[in-house]
Amino acid sequence: MNLISYEDLMFSFKEEDLYQEFSVHHETFALRSAKVIKISDADLLRKILPEDLSSQMFGSGHLNLLAFIFALRHKILALNSLFHLAALKQNKDPYFHQTKSEFRKVFGGSFIDDFEHIFEMLLPPFWGNTKRLPILGFSAVGCHFVLRDINSCRAFDAYNIPYCKNRAEGTFCHYHMQEKFWIKNITEEASVQAKLSQFYVDPSNFSQFDEEILVKLVNSFFAHFKAFHATKHIPFISHERVQFLLKFYSFSGLEDLKEKGTVELRKRFLEKAKQYHPDVGGAHDSFREARENYEYLREILAR
Repeated sequence: MNLISYEDLMFSFKEEDLYQEFSVHHETFALRSAKVIKISDADLLRKILPEDLSSQMFGSGHLNLLAFIFALRHKILALNSLFHLAALKQNKDPYFHQTKSEFRKVFGGSFIDDFEHIFEMLLPPFWGNTKRLPILGFSAVGCHFVLRDINSCRAFDAYNIPYCKNRAEGTFCHYHMQEKFWIKNITEEASVQAKLSQFYVDPSNFSQFDEEILVKLVNSFFAHFKAFHATKHIPFISHERVQFLLKFYSFSGLEDLKEKGTVELRKRFLEKAKQYHPDVGGAHDSFREARENYEYLREILAR
């Protein structure tokens, strides 16, 4: 695990360039807040490890590769916890010292040394923003990266909790306290991310499994991923709600939306985003509504 440094991880995620899709339209801040970057474990390992070691890793069978992936995800989990702690410190949150102590018990004393050593890289300015910090995660398809306001709940699951707008009470909001993988037994209600985190946080978990069991474990993650996309994870939307969404973006009906497609929908969203953006005096609630309505219509188009 020492082969994977926090610095290398951060620069690898930073190279993904969160903002490349938004260089033309500044008003697309709405999309930026919900955008989840994905990079495969293998690509991330290739970026971080020396070339000779990387070649050896990919040529030594499943168990060796899974060992590197386990180490990578354990390190990502620790880095994500460092960002949690940095957000608490930025907010002068009363839970800072308690959470610091909890993380020390889980990750060891070196965790706090690392926090102090790379502290400048854990601050919003390093990530190009005065109020947002990264949240890291992983799933069956790789590792994920998103930026979130330091005052907001830091619960994250790439599929089920891509963002949470609630104000944090410590690290998470009242509704996501079950995401505290480091001090709680994970309940059935917790996200898949929280369940994976509790597995990867303990290095001894890897040594308990042989190659066959580990392959089954990885395959079960892919089963969850496929099930998610099979159902599209689209909640029920009433007819009245659909009509409201269509009217909000000036579509005469579903056929009109489908005929004009995603390009026109995005164009209309950008117009609304520009109109309601807080930077130009717009109301935050109206800006958020425009974004959420846009996301719902995108889901409807994808069905």
